[in-house]
Amino acid sequence: MVAIKRLNGGSHFQGDREFLAEMETIGKVKHGNLVPLLGYCVFGEERFLIYEYMENGSLEQWLRKQADSGETLGWSVRLKICLGAARGLSFLHHGFVPHIIHRDMKSSNILLDQYFEPRVADFGLARIISACETHVTTELAGTFGYIPPEYGLTMKATAKGDVYSFGVVLLELLTGRAPTGHEEEKGGGNLVEWVKWMEGCGKANEVFDPSLTALGLWREQMSSALQVARACTHNDPQKGRRWLKL
Repeated sequence: MVAIKRLNGGSHFQGDREFLAEMETIGKVKHGNLVPLLGYCVFGEERFLIYEYMENGSLEQWLRKQADSGETLGWSVRLKICLGAARGLSFLHHGFVPHIIHRDMKSSNILLDQYFEPRVADFGLARIISACETHVTTELAGTFGYIPPEYGLTMKATAKGDVYSFGVVLLELLTGRAPTGHEEEKGGGNLVEWVKWMEGCGKANEVFDPSLTALGLWREQMSSALQVARACTHNDPQKGRRWLKL
């Protein structure tokens, strides 16, 4: 079974040559924590991508919709998802040439196979850059709530920006909360600022998802993961956002 993604707006690509070259490169990206591109199709202005099908849907579905029905992910599964997604994203940044910046890392782009092994998806739509280049665009890339603060000023997509977005996903895993929609609460209406505000009030232990049983080793792991998430989402991209130290 496969999953087929239809791309909107074929004119986004300068031409078939650009699209085909990008797809040929993406098709060579192989890692156990990335959704592999199996094929593609061009028909006029239409573009279709063919991916391996992931049986358990997206992480976002499990954190939101399934949670509403009483189905939740335990901490051991969440930790596995966190580590696997980090490995996949790190491979895009450091393990493949040319290096790839995802530009839209979020919980809906982390898919889960039948064993709940995470696979980072949609990197096929990312820009491919060399080790020394930074891609500059006039269009805002990413999803509100995951976009690093510096991106709105520089319009530069960077690996450190991906790390910030990953940090938001990690906060979602820890808290069970969406990245936005907290306007009625303290902290500026987003998850990153809410966690920061809770820590400032001495309530760091109250940010965790109440559906998780946080005892003993799990509590230590969750507290450590929270510090990693806070480092990833530091406002200054030069402080804390380093894969090799995570």
